[in-house]
Amino acid sequence: MKNEQLRRKPKRTTFLKIFAKAMILPILITAFVGFNIFPLGKSYIQSQTQNQNDSDFQNLVNWIEKGDTAEKQWNRPIEFPMCVSASRVISTDGIFFNTGAGLYIMGTTYDDPKSASVRWVFDSDGNIIMSNRAKMWVVLHYGSEITDRIYCKFDPEKYNIPELNDLFTEYFDDTKNNNLSYNFHLKSLYLKKETNEMIPHEFDINKFKYSVFMPNTFTEDEPKPVESRNIVINADEEGFELVELVDRNSPDDYPSTGFFSIWGSDPVAFDEMYQKYKYMTTEEKMQKGMQGNGDNTADFYCKHDVSENKYGASGCISVTRINYLNRHAVRKYLLITILVFLISTTIALVLSIIRNEKNKTQYAFEDYQRALTNNLAHDLKTPLAVIGGYAENLMEMRKNSGDEKELKYLDSIMQNVSYTDNIITKTLKLSETEQIKKLNKTKVDIKALAEKSAEKYRTALEERNIDLKIEGKCEVNANEDTLTTAVENLISNAVKYTRDGGSIKITADKKRLAVVNDVSENISTKDLLMPFVKGDKARSDKTSSGLGLAIASAAAAQNGFTLKIDCKDKKFSAFIEL
Repeated sequence: MKNEQLRRKPKRTTFLKIFAKAMILPILITAFVGFNIFPLGKSYIQSQTQNQNDSDFQNLVNWIEKGDTAEKQWNRPIEFPMCVSASRVISTDGIFFNTGAGLYIMGTTYDDPKSASVRWVFDSDGNIIMSNRAKMWVVLHYGSEITDRIYCKFDPEKYNIPELNDLFTEYFDDTKNNNLSYNFHLKSLYLKKETNEMIPHEFDINKFKYSVFMPNTFTEDEPKPVESRNIVINADEEGFELVELVDRNSPDDYPSTGFFSIWGSDPVAFDEMYQKYKYMTTEEKMQKGMQGNGDNTADFYCKHDVSENKYGASGCISVTRINYLNRHAVRKYLLITILVFLISTTIALVLSIIRNEKNKTQYAFEDYQRALTNNLAHDLKTPLAVIGGYAENLMEMRKNSGDEKELKYLDSIMQNVSYTDNIITKTLKLSETEQIKKLNKTKVDIKALAEKSAEKYRTALEERNIDLKIEGKCEVNANEDTLTTAVENLISNAVKYTRDGGSIKITADKKRLAVVNDVSENISTKDLLMPFVKGDKARSDKTSSGLGLAIASAAAAQNGFTLKIDCKDKKFSAFIEL
């Protein structure tokens, strides 16, 4: 029966079972993140959209009431920055994480069919004076000075030119639905100097595929255009004259253009939102708020009555509509969820492999123990049983006829057989044991420890006119010997590299022990905690081994603490986070 117990192995866990159990937590974490990522992203987009809309709107109000600086200096009309702001984005840089792929968007009013950013300025009768409804803009240069530039626009609402109407429709359809970016090259235009209005005459269009928000721009590294064409428009509008532009490869010749593109809100979206919110123009009170539309979009609106101004404006209205489930946001939601799953799964896999390797080692040792005990049982127990049986039989045979000495010998044999059998039985019950090294920790007064360590350097401090201050009070549960090693190395390091006439300040509190000393120049602390790294020239001397900070870091780690270092404003700081 005993031999059967020795040979029977306990139930063992396979790698698949370990990994399946470990995957429970990654699945729960991923489910939690996936369930909460949309509300988190929605809250972020909502707050950033409201801030963006308020900021752009406040700028517009200030421009109307006080005048735009750029308008005075560069002859730039207010409508231009109004149109540019229609393509503002909400970036996730600093939120969740930065993908490193340039500007990654959570929400945009530029290339999402549901989103838009519209604003307009109205007079006392409610008529629009200025708006960011899409227009064609060109910066016309007649010379190298800022005052030689003219911002000209083509407004499709004012001049009905079929070719350009079709182009506007095509442009917004491509940018919102086909991921295309446009590049325009203007060769000639019709100009009405009195009003700075223009109608493009001849220009080239190049279309590019893009993956992140970067409208109307391209670099040499980008692929060739997916489509190119030339457009010539023959307009016959009163007051316009034809202006031929120099080749763009001749930067010193004029007239030239430094900018030509379509900027502003999609006309269809603008007209729809204008009809929805134009009622505000007849109300005297200020308004501000948010209105959901029931399709994962929301409108953020502001209305403000402006003071007397040179434009004859009575007020301004701004509305930004954002789609919480635009394609950029959905990609980011999915990317974050997938990364959380992959990271947590990788961690679970690594831990499972480690656990499985430990189990395999343990099982191998158990197998060795079982083989050993089975061999002992096989090789020793049976002969001992025979010896014991013979001794018992002899005892029975000589119980009445044997002398006292013989019986004593037989009894001794039986006792030793029983003792040896008992040892074998105990050997069969042996199990694996581990030796866990634990530090002997006690309450340690850090300030007293620092004062004791610093006392060794009093003479050196006085000789170099270095001021040493120790402040604070704190007791921690730690091993005094290893903590002393850490503190002594930090103080030694500070004394060694403090500039003559400088100061060393040691501060102890419940959170950390800080050693801050003056240095001659700032140094990089990137690898100073690595063994044998001395840093800059000031540390590359023969008295330094480059081990002091490494030893301090290791000694701190033995107590469960962390050593951090920094150097700025010519002060070197070392912190033991307790």
